[in-house]
Formats: sequence, structure tokens, C-alpha cells
Amino acid sequence: MDGAARDIFVISDLHLGDGGARDNFDAGRKTPQLRAFLDHVGSEGGELFVLGDLFELWQMNLSLLLVKRRALLDQLATLRLVYVPGNHDIDLIHFIETDFLQHPFFTCMRAPFVRELGGKRFRFCHGHETDPFNAGDHPGFGRMLTIFAGIFEDENGSPLLTSGESVEDILEQFGDSMLAIWRRALATMDHRGMKGDVCPKVALTPAQSPDRLGEHVDGIRAALDVGAYDVTVLGHTHKAGRIGGWYFNSGSWTGPRNSFLRISPDGHVRYLEWKDGRAVEREMPVVLPDAAPRRSPSANPVTAAISAVRTLFPRPTRPERSRWILLAQGALAISLGAGALTISVAQGSSAGWRLLVSAFAAYALIDGALSLLGAPREPPVRRLLSRVRGVASVLLGLVVLRRGYVVEMFVVLVGLWAFISGALRVAVSVVLKGMVESRWLFAAGAGSMLAGLVLLLLPASAVPLKFVLAGYLCYYGAGELLAGVFGQRLPRTAGVRPSA
Repeated sequence: MDGAARDIFVISDLHLGDGGARDNFDAGRKTPQLRAFLDHVGSEGGELFVLGDLFELWQMNLSLLLVKRRALLDQLATLRLVYVPGNHDIDLIHFIETDFLQHPFFTCMRAPFVRELGGKRFRFCHGHETDPFNAGDHPGFGRMLTIFAGIFEDENGSPLLTSGESVEDILEQFGDSMLAIWRRALATMDHRGMKGDVCPKVALTPAQSPDRLGEHVDGIRAALDVGAYDVTVLGHTHKAGRIGGWYFNSGSWTGPRNSFLRISPDGHVRYLEWKDGRAVEREMPVVLPDAAPRRSPSANPVTAAISAVRTLFPRPTRPERSRWILLAQGALAISLGAGALTISVAQGSSAGWRLLVSAFAAYALIDGALSLLGAPREPPVRRLLSRVRGVASVLLGLVVLRRGYVVEMFVVLVGLWAFISGALRVAVSVVLKGMVESRWLFAAGAGSMLAGLVLLLLPASAVPLKFVLAGYLCYYGAGELLAGVFGQRLPRTAGVRPSA
């Protein structure tokens, strides 16, 4: 400071990302609002204290994030700034007072500290320091859950589900429920039986589990009683407000409100929100730890876990016609593959051989008809490939009925059909990669091509041919079923992050 008394602006828990699908901050279109807020702090001649979780390093690549946020770091560096890392950006803590990070922003980074204001000693920190499961430098369960949420957000194309709920919130509900089930199972196996509360409150952060807010406040109060300070100013819980005159929380910018605190040189703390380009003062909320609502009833964690799974993986209300076609083709192939194993083609069993050939011919005809049936409603390229496959299957069925009762001819026909059909499946998966989650189609197609080569290289003997054909049809059918069940179309708005 230059000696003049200045107001202090306190923010925390922005969880800035790299602008990708995992970036909850950008999903709420918050960057322009933050830039305007920083201009406001500068125009007011104030100091800015950023109390932790400025960066979301539990889900992001550090170097990519910093490169993407260079303009914001430049703006922050122009302010009178103090930045205290939190548990989500704890990876930066050991860079304090080193020259590893050359940007001037990082020269303002420091550990929790105390400043005297109005005759009282204010301690500024993130708040995780007294949380035994987040105070260290190493990942805990909450961090691992957040990493998994990031992977799901990548697949979803947004940190928000189609229902409008946050991916992280639903996964936290699921994780909380599964931990409750696990701990109850351990307590049941314990000969002493279940004793006390087995709800896994200590596994998540207070921000991830509202039930932990009371524990968090108790830890702050205990540290305050033995510490050389009178007031704690912090974040961590994403819940803005005060407790008496000794606990002040700045809240978060990841939700609907952009909350911050403004502390005058005489120690008076005010609560404000940044809204529509200006600071709006609000009545300071009162934090009531004992009244924190539960996300789900702890008495039935199984129900809560099932509810979370259904939210993450909603049942399609109107399955696409192509999905039903794939399911029908997969069930047909598996049925024939299993049925082939019951047909006797031993030496001299011409009736069994004719039955096997006739059954395969019927399968090829029906499979081709299904492909032709589903083709009209497909995109142009897939429509062409489906028609080619349909015509090829129908022709194969007709030729097998006419010429396929000779073992050598049947091997050649089926081998060629398996290879061509698989190649078409691979082509579909590659061409439609941007439109369909197509890895199951690729797996089925690649396996079909491999089976075709095996059939063509196999000696023309009826008995081994039966088992190879049965195994191939079962594998191919399973691939079709998986493609039908999991090959959902990617969101059309993927990459377009909805506004909060």
C-alpha cells in the first residue's frame, strides 16, 4: 500500500476454467461481468483480496488455463491485489515467493495473513485450512469426484445437464449416497454394530455437502479461540453471510449471484452483489449451520443414488428409428448365433447342414430388409451406406439359398459378406463421428472384418465353420445391441454453453 487507507473488496470461489466444456464460470457468461467488476474496484481505488479457488485446477490443465486467461491475469495485475490460494488451486501454493511463475499477478500470491482494521485483527484465508479433509496438498475424495465430473462434462458438452442441473451437483449426490451405503455396510459387518451417525459428512467439502457446514464453522471457531486474531474473512463454502461479528464469508461467483464483501478501513463489513454492471448492496445474510438443508434423505441413500443415476442417464423418451433397427439386427444375429450351436452338422448330417444354411440365408434377408427399412430417415451419407448394406445382405441371402449348400461356396459367401458388412460399419462410425457416439459401431465393424478374414482362411469343413459362424454372429449381434443402446446422438448444442 502507499499509506492511504483503502476499502478492501473480497471475492472468492470463482473457479475459473479454460473456456471448455468443464468451465462452470464461462457456462454462466461470467467473464464480462468479472472484467467490469475489476474496473469498478480500480475506479474506487480499493484493494482486491481474492481468497482462494480463483482457478479450477481440479479439472483443468494449469498451463492451458493460464494461457486462456492471460487477459484477465493482466487486468488483475494492474490492481492492488492479494491472492490466497484455496483447495481447488492449492497446486500453486508452493510457488509463493519463488520466481517459477513470471507473470506479475503471481507476485501478489501469499499464504493466509492477518491485517488490523478498526482495532480488530482480521484473518484473511480461503477457509479450507481448518478442514481436515482439504487442508493438505494431496487429492481427497472430493477432488477425485470433481475430476470424474469433468470427464462427464466433456462427454456432455456442457457443465449443465439438459434438465438444467449441474453435473457436479448430481455426481456429488451420487457420491454422498454411495459413501453412506459403504459406511453402513462396514458398520453392519462390525461385530459392535452401527454406532453413531454413519453419514459420510467428513468425505466432502462444505461446498459439496451442505451437511458439513456445521463442522466447517466449528473448525473456524476453534481456530479463532486460540489464534492471534478476532475476525475471520473467508470463502470455501460458496455460502455468503456472517455469524455474529467474527465470521464473514464472501460466497461464490459460480452460482446465480456474484457476491463480494467490502470492508472499510475502520473494520465495517458490507455485503454486495455485482449485478447488471453495478454494485448492489444487500442485507448481510446470516449463516445458520444447523439449518443447512440436506440434498437427499440420508436414511435412504440407495434411493438418492438411483435418482442421481437417472438424472445423469435419462431414458430416451423418443428413441430414434435407427436405434430400434440396430437393436433388432443385434437381437437377430445373437439369436441365430445361439441357435447355430444347437444344429448338428456332423459327418453325414445333410439335414443339419441344410438347416444351418437356410437359417443364415433367412437372417441375411431379414437383416438386409431392416437396413433398407431404416435407410430413408438417415442423413444422406448414412442413408447411402445403409442401402448398400441392405442390398448386399438381400443379395447374399438369395445367393446362399441358391448356391450356399456347398460348404466351400458357403464359406466364401459368408466370409465376403462379413468383411464387406464390417467395412461399411467402420465407414459409418468414421463418417458420422461428429454426429453419433459411434465407438460401438466401430468395434462391431472391426470385429466383423476380422471374422470375415478368418472365415476366408479357414479350411472348408462344416463342423469348425459352425462354431466360427456362431461365435461371429454372437459377437456381431452384441456390437449391434451396444450401438443401439449407447450410440446416442451427441447434443446438437454441444460446445454452446447454456447461460446460467
